[in-house]
Amino acid sequence: MARFAAILDSKMITVTVHLHTILQRQTPDGLVSRLEVEIPSGSSLADLLEYLAIDLEPEHLLLVINGRVAELNRTLHTGDQVNLMPAISGGNDNSIKNYPPRKNHDSTRAYKR
Repeated sequence: MARFAAILDSKMITVTVHLHTILQRQTPDGLVSRLEVEIPSGSSLADLLEYLAIDLEPEHLLLVINGRVAELNRTLHTGDQVNLMPAISGGNDNSIKNYPPRKNHDSTRAYKR
């Protein structure tokens, strides 16, 4: 309860959060990928992730503030632009075996009219 009281007494800051791919939020108006978030002054990136209830572990996210990769302990400031991007993975052994495409394969075929 003391932490909650301290948060209520602290000055609030506003940051813009850009949610990429699976982190976007479904709302009645559609997908939301940009949020204006008010958080207590002195909050860290870790605090923001907790506030937003991001389900992914931080090591599975690319955390960017104002165009620079950031650490979880980075303190946020009013006007910060925060980008949260999940790590991308995919492919399989077959995709490696089939690259590069066969010589007789016309990769532009789908784009010809």
